[in-house]
Amino acid sequence: MKVRVSSCALVVLALGCGKSDSEKFADAYCAEFAKCCVQAGFSGDGKICRLLFSGGGSYDAKAGDACLAEMKAEVSAGTFCTSASSSSSSSCNSVYGSAGSGKKKPGDPCNLDSDCAASSEGKVVCANLYANGAFIDKCQVQIPGKVGDTPCVGTQDGDNLRSDNKPVVEPTDILASGYTCNVADGIQCSAGTCVALLAVGGTCTSASDCVQSAFCDFLYQKCAPRVVAGAPCGTSSDTECVDGYYCDSTAKRCTAKLANSATCTTSNACQSGYCSSTCQTNPLTTAPLGLICGS
Repeated sequence: MKVRVSSCALVVLALGCGKSDSEKFADAYCAEFAKCCVQAGFSGDGKICRLLFSGGGSYDAKAGDACLAEMKAEVSAGTFCTSASSSSSSSCNSVYGSAGSGKKKPGDPCNLDSDCAASSEGKVVCANLYANGAFIDKCQVQIPGKVGDTPCVGTQDGDNLRSDNKPVVEPTDILASGYTCNVADGIQCSAGTCVALLAVGGTCTSASDCVQSAFCDFLYQKCAPRVVAGAPCGTSSDTECVDGYYCDSTAKRCTAKLANSATCTTSNACQSGYCSSTCQTNPLTTAPLGLICGS
């Protein structure tokens, strides 16, 4: 789904309303989303959120149920409003207005995923790019890739699609089609081609070069096993510790990241990735919430 606001708002920008099941989904999602609005200092009445559900598009009940299940899991874990990936999963992004309901061809200008026609080759999205001082929005077919496939358009890492981390030339337009390289398959998009992630011992130059169980030790430029909770740490990499932990510069040990409101001195100590005396949701992320929540 093509969006330029906070990731926790991704699902609602292209939603539509029609059937009673659709309305129930909107009520359930917006009720929880309203809590995030209150936390960020915005209105919590949910009116704007529900208004955005009136944009049309067919409702996928299976995707809706999956999205709500993921949302409830994030709520239980306390990460729904602070996680960078909140509501940006493939299930949430395909609840309404899924690609395939439109008529625009790959390479045609678009506004939403639902503007684009389906393709037997892969997922179709309304991709966006900022180049030469302007936004470009075009329909793009994204084909699941394997090692050696080119051109690749990004690296699929969980719910997020990262752009090519080492492009040969910075893009100036959106490709009509391209491959996505999935970290779960042990590959990434690098210099326009799907390449294998490096195992422990491999020579690396970027934090994303190594397999998920390893990190790039920049001191030696080698992939090394990620450090477990409580174990000594202290290399030059922010990804040295296992997920959910950071390297405490004083204790020199992998320590659990802090929740919002906890006192902090560095952003890498926070679950939100933002520290201003206390751990907080990044204002650069929460500011666009006003578009959804209302001031």
